[in-house]
Amino acid sequence: MQTAPDTATTAETASAEHRFELILQRSQMRLPVAPGESIADVLQLAGVALETLCEQGVCGTCVTRWLDGEPDHRDSCLSADEQRTHVAVCCARCHSPTLTLDL
Repeated sequence: MQTAPDTATTAETASAEHRFELILQRSQMRLPVAPGESIADVLQLAGVALETLCEQGVCGTCVTRWLDGEPDHRDSCLSADEQRTHVAVCCARCHSPTLTLDL
């Protein structure tokens, strides 16, 4: 007998494979984030100054304020209240087509 796929795992996988665009509000940059790429990597490759340390969403070094979109929080450093305004860009993805950061 086949079992139904785990809904949380299926949603996480779909989000991980979803291409989205970063919008950097202050610098007016638009950067595509491909499946398998981290937001932090895309920012650093574009020359945006960003400090990272653990790159696993534990330390909080890369936490950045987000302004618009629907982040897929995958960190363990931010409280639910903090996630309403900030995102750990080393491990987060995005459920919406765009994610606007306060950068």
